[in-house]
Amino acid sequence: MARKNEQLPDVKFSSIAVLIDAENVDRQKVEAILTKLGQLGTITTKRVYGDWSQEKLQAWKDVVSICALRTMHHFVHSTQKNTTDIALVIDAMDLLHTGNYDAFAIVSSDGDFSNLAVRIRNEDKVVIGVGQHKTNYNFVSICNIFINQDKLASSVDTANPMRLKNMVETLNSKMAERDKTIKAQAVKIKDKNKAMTDLRKELSSVKKELRTATSDNKKIEKQLAKLQKSNDKLKAKSDKSKGELIAKFAVLLQKAIEGEEIAPNKYPLDVIGKKIRDDVPEFKPSDYGFSSLSKLVASTPGVKVSTEQNRVMFSMNDDLAKLN
Repeated sequence: MARKNEQLPDVKFSSIAVLIDAENVDRQKVEAILTKLGQLGTITTKRVYGDWSQEKLQAWKDVVSICALRTMHHFVHSTQKNTTDIALVIDAMDLLHTGNYDAFAIVSSDGDFSNLAVRIRNEDKVVIGVGQHKTNYNFVSICNIFINQDKLASSVDTANPMRLKNMVETLNSKMAERDKTIKAQAVKIKDKNKAMTDLRKELSSVKKELRTATSDNKKIEKQLAKLQKSNDKLKAKSDKSKGELIAKFAVLLQKAIEGEEIAPNKYPLDVIGKKIRDDVPEFKPSDYGFSSLSKLVASTPGVKVSTEQNRVMFSMNDDLAKLN
């Protein structure tokens, strides 16, 4: 039987909603179907329905991307096949009530959409059916226009204008994203190079300072060595001079203690000091490098100073005789 409603109208529709039943359409025909529908007017909505968790629908991935379809996911909770159909019908009614569409394209070979087609036509909207040649005649006859998808080329036809357009758009999008990534990487590399240059300058400055510091340290070490040598000489000279002074004082001390022993090998410091000053009026402990007589006596080898009954005493051994 001939199907006159396959003839395309002269009037272009301003807004077409395309609703695709993924379980009842050949995915390789989708690009050609959309191209055909595009000849009827402007497609403003493209939705495809199915349980996308099923393995058999995974092959739709490229078609969805190339054709810019919006996937409407609905789990199939039973062995019956009407879950997706019901979802498509509900969406169609929601879109119908918006009043934004003057034509609805139902892409399916399932004749169960006949009641939906009637409901849409009752709202004075155009129903475009798209399915296989074997599609139920009742559904075909209700549609204002029916397109036999069997007569359309598969998506393997690379000359399909929509396929080429979508491929170009996809490639352009990927190239733009890659350019953006490359530019971002170039900025990072530039910043990294600048940081490396600054680091090299800083390193060069540190090396220069280190060389200067090393040179200065060597100079300081030489000066310290000279000072140490001079200090050693001065110390030796001082020790010698101090030894000579102590020996000189030991002579005075030896002379002063004669006859002043108040206990075995013990002498009163105050008495001995007075005898030394009487014998040498200009005597001063400071001339020997000490602030007091007791400290001077205590520093003399062989002499031990102690305090007994609040009186400073000192004793001597044979070391004093060695200084004479």
